Amino acid sequence: MCLLVALRRRGTLWLGANRDERLDRPWESPALLVHDPPVFGGRDTHAGGSWLALNLAAPFVVAVTNARLGAPAGERSRGQLVVDAAMQATLPAAVAVLGELDLTRYGPLNMLLADAMETFLATNWPEARIARAGEDLVAIGNDRLDDPGPRTRIAALQARELAALGDAALQSALVRLLSDHSGADPFCRHSARYGTVCSTLLRIKGAGVAGYRFAPGPPCTTPFRMLPVRR
Repeated sequence: MCLLVALRRRGTLWLGANRDERLDRPWESPALLVHDPPVFGGRDTHAGGSWLALNLAAPFVVAVTNARLGAPAGERSRGQLVVDAAMQATLPAAVAVLGELDLTRYGPLNMLLADAMETFLATNWPEARIARAGEDLVAIGNDRLDDPGPRTRIAALQARELAALGDAALQSALVRLLSDHSGADPFCRHSARYGTVCSTLLRIKGAGVAGYRFAPGPPCTTPFRMLPVRR
């Protein structure tokens, strides 16, 4: 996952995320990954784990973005860390588990943990830290959390302009944002070997999942479809 935008308003969390990856890296579309507690998300069949996992019982979401290409790998799977965090009973419990781990044993990462009321950000780059997000809108990418690059900053600015839209209009606008090709480093990436391989649009409202839409390909050409999220 290389671009993630989370917007909270009126007790609802909206999350839009593009996963950028090598085109030959195998993966599976979102499904139930764990039965007890029920954790739903896509599966990375190369290294295991997930780039975005949703605890259906709580509910809360955990998502990761990796450092840019060329960063050293860690001895433990970042994708498995996502699933392990999502298996906790509550969002505070997931944050507490991360606080007990040695995050330096994983490759460079940025992580978001959020429900309808709170958002936490974690990173191990350049050092490990976990903190509650100070705003209702956050955007994370492949850059350091304390030094976001142009792509991440522009995504945050554009998402902020959408906050006043109605639900239907906001959903359509987030799809357009994730599909955007403008600029030197577009949100939706295309190249011969690397690019945006899938996209997620998630909505958590209060104590329930209000919608999970998924595009199993670049969002500019692949329609989002509603997935049945079941425990």
